[in-house]
Amino acid sequence: MKPCHISFYWNQISRLISISNSNKSSYSPMGSFSCLQRLKRNPTLLKPLVGKTIFHNSELDTRSLAVTAHALAKISHKTRKPIVDSDKLWELLEKNIIEKATSTKDNFSSQECANIVWSFAKEFGGRQQHRGKTTSSNYNPALLFDAMIDQLTPKLHLCNAQDIANTVWAFATADHPAPALFDAMIPTAMEQLDKFDSQNLANTVWAYATVRHPASQLFDAVAAALTETATTNGVTDNGSGNKLDTFNSQAIANTVWAFASVGHYTPKTKLFLDALVISALRKLHFFNSQEMAITVWGYATLDHSSPKLFDAVSQLAIQKIPTFNSQGIANTVWAYATMGHPASELFYAVSQLIIQRIDIYNSQAIFANAGRGGYPVEYLPPELLNAASSLSISSSSNKSDIFNSQAIANTVWAFATVGHTNPHLFDSISQLALMKLDSFNSQEIANTVWAYATVHHPAPALFFAISQSPLPKLNTFNSQELANTLWAFATLSHPAPEFFDAVSNLAVSKLNTFNSQELANTIWAYATVYHYYVNPHFTNGILYEAIQKVESLESEQIVNILWSIVVLNSVDTEAVAPLFSEVAKRYHLAQNNFRLSREALSQLHQASMWYSEEHHCKESLLPKELRDLCFNHFSSSENLPSKLQRDVVQTFKSLPSYLGVSIIEEESRCERTGYSIDVLISINQQQLAVEIDGPCHFVGYSPNGATMLKQRQLFSLGNTPLLSVPYWEWDMLNSKNPNTINHNNWNNKSNNDHYHNYNGEIKRKKSYLQQRLQQASFL
Repeated sequence: MKPCHISFYWNQISRLISISNSNKSSYSPMGSFSCLQRLKRNPTLLKPLVGKTIFHNSELDTRSLAVTAHALAKISHKTRKPIVDSDKLWELLEKNIIEKATSTKDNFSSQECANIVWSFAKEFGGRQQHRGKTTSSNYNPALLFDAMIDQLTPKLHLCNAQDIANTVWAFATADHPAPALFDAMIPTAMEQLDKFDSQNLANTVWAYATVRHPASQLFDAVAAALTETATTNGVTDNGSGNKLDTFNSQAIANTVWAFASVGHYTPKTKLFLDALVISALRKLHFFNSQEMAITVWGYATLDHSSPKLFDAVSQLAIQKIPTFNSQGIANTVWAYATMGHPASELFYAVSQLIIQRIDIYNSQAIFANAGRGGYPVEYLPPELLNAASSLSISSSSNKSDIFNSQAIANTVWAFATVGHTNPHLFDSISQLALMKLDSFNSQEIANTVWAYATVHHPAPALFFAISQSPLPKLNTFNSQELANTLWAFATLSHPAPEFFDAVSNLAVSKLNTFNSQELANTIWAYATVYHYYVNPHFTNGILYEAIQKVESLESEQIVNILWSIVVLNSVDTEAVAPLFSEVAKRYHLAQNNFRLSREALSQLHQASMWYSEEHHCKESLLPKELRDLCFNHFSSSENLPSKLQRDVVQTFKSLPSYLGVSIIEEESRCERTGYSIDVLISINQQQLAVEIDGPCHFVGYSPNGATMLKQRQLFSLGNTPLLSVPYWEWDMLNSKNPNTINHNNWNNKSNNDHYHNYNGEIKRKKSYLQQRLQQASFL
């Protein structure tokens, strides 16, 4: 075999493989195995040709080197198997190409340069990711790609559409920076856009997006060219023959991904995306799960609405849901949530898939640890053994596919945003997030806790672990992430005093970066959990920033900040005067059009009492009409007695008559403050207000901010003394509670004989109330 024949044979084999691959049958017309099937079964068939190529490598000219490398890459890609001695062969080809490219007597054509870089990128760029091969230890792509840049740059005007697309695709795939080459390619590509086929267009924009190289003119030109051909040929729902019709599912997905990744959204892009939808809908049944996920992700990232596309994708995605990987799941639900597109059936199907995969993952972890210091295999429940062992059969493709931190955060954010609550799903994800918490960045932590708080799903173990975040990680949080995280902890009433301390100390120096919503949410969180011993520089700093931004604050935000400061009660009353004045000014300007929510009006009433009555300032800064409006809303709220309240009231009624205790009124109202009082009782002609506080009044076992404010203002401004009965003390008196309080805590008589029956429970509760009344000096 002569050296000049080597490249010919390699090229012929690659062509035969391509023909075989395009034929659906595994057999040739003559009944024998196709070339592709034979090479897959026996890769050593190429060994003689490989040997000849290695032997004559130094004699190959530039064209033979380019053709051989191109054929080798195609054969390796099609067979999905390494060619015999391929590492040695590629190493020799690379060495010979670099020598010829750097010599003065040899010269590669533009097509040869394009084919060479395409070949090496195809073979090595995706090796470890796609085929599990290992590259040669001597492979150095930088030298080869730099040599090709030097060869290609003077010949750019000779490049055709295929050369341009192959070149930029190769450099992007190999992750080899070439900014000057990419700049020079833009005008060359724009001149020949009409000659680009769909694959070339998709590969070109994909390459520029992958390397993040600015190319707005090129992207606009591509969008305009595709839209123009669609318009010229008449885009209709039944097909039109325009260039967009030649895009396959992968080209559609990659093109949308490219425009979305660089954020290129111009009027021309809008028209292009509208036209692309029609083509995508006609070919949607060809889309795989990854292509569906990328496409809807791209439209959502660009905020380009396409209800028809999203409806069609959701229906197909449900059918193909088992084929989605974790990243595809996360991107898909994120896209639907971002666009506010309802797809309840899709979200339900996704939730079931996630639960199943996490359960299998956990089962496999238990199974793997059995016998290694964990539980012996024979002691594991049969359902766990079955789930773990079935993984290799039913989910072999997903063994390593479990949600990473970004996928977890995006998924729970999406479910919370669309309001699709599934307790089992959120429980499963919280366990997984706990195991992967070290890999979460600040945004992922903030989005995750925000999601759990938004759907009001407690995750105490996860929240506790997050609250223990080391200071270096807290330093990476920006203002929005800090505000959202604090808001989530407060919304779910999760106690985390050390975390709140650390955040307040950290945030003091960056409060000037907080916007109005972040200021309001942050101080609200501290007030809600009643973290009253907060760093004074922190509360003063928030007040200062709020006053500086007061004109940009919404009225609800101003009231929120006022209420929070009132709860914490750690700021001089005169310091908040500008906030009161701003509310009063807006009321005067708006008059009948002044709008605040019922909750905000109630908070404003409490703040007004704090300023003018609790601290005895001269007069309120709010006009009388607004104060009356606030008082009326605050005092007109109706409360229904809870089961706990009815139980306590009934016990009060059953106390011995000689104690002189009687019920005056349930759901009473303090005339001065407007506060509702659960029960108003009389003891020997002296009135006592009783508040029966359920779980929503506490953060852990400490009263929350709203409860503390009510108790404080009733105590200082109310007409009667106040007694609080916390739910957790009352619950411990129940006979069904395993932690029932020993009756000896409340009197010196032992009632062990009645500990586990109803009569014993009644006696304990009576004794408890007597003890509380005695402690309050009423008996």
